[in-house]
Amino acid sequence: MFKPVCACLATFALASFAHAQSATSAPVKAGLWETTISSTMQMQLPPELQARLDAMTPQQQAMMKSRMPGAAGARAPMVNTTHSCSTGQMSVNDLINQTEQKSGAKCTLTNQTQTATGVSFDISCTMTEGNAAGHSSFTMADPDHVSGTTHMTMQMTGGGGPSSMTIDSTLTSHYLGSDCGDVKPNTSVVVTK
Repeated sequence: MFKPVCACLATFALASFAHAQSATSAPVKAGLWETTISSTMQMQLPPELQARLDAMTPQQQAMMKSRMPGAAGARAPMVNTTHSCSTGQMSVNDLINQTEQKSGAKCTLTNQTQTATGVSFDISCTMTEGNAAGHSSFTMADPDHVSGTTHMTMQMTGGGGPSSMTIDSTLTSHYLGSDCGDVKPNTSVVVTK
């Protein structure tokens, strides 16, 4: 269940970043960008699994909760840093289409608001494992720096019944230079997890 969640979160974050870059009046610089996304998850377990967890000893519960990201309360944020190579030519729709093909999710942007230095929008995604919906707001302080927040809720099926998850993320991105090195154009690579 967590692999599709991570794929959808990655889709959401990458689409948010690309949309923030493409929707502002400042041009997106072609070259290498470093993006750090810090996310916290809250997960509500399906009733059947929650009942099993409640029946365990406190030690067993602690062990099980440590293996389930976001289950039964807040956990330390998950932090991912990526390097991406922008050609300055890829649209947010291109990025969403590319990511959808890899993850199997289908996403739509709505309620888009744009200013000279920022953008906000809603996003909804469907996949075989469930649905996700969220809101993003981003600011491009200058052509070298983007920051923003996202809030997403997910309704997942399978693995003992339906479950829901809330993910809150912050994103910071900055331009590293015109040389992308080993990172291929319009792709990203994970630098740290």
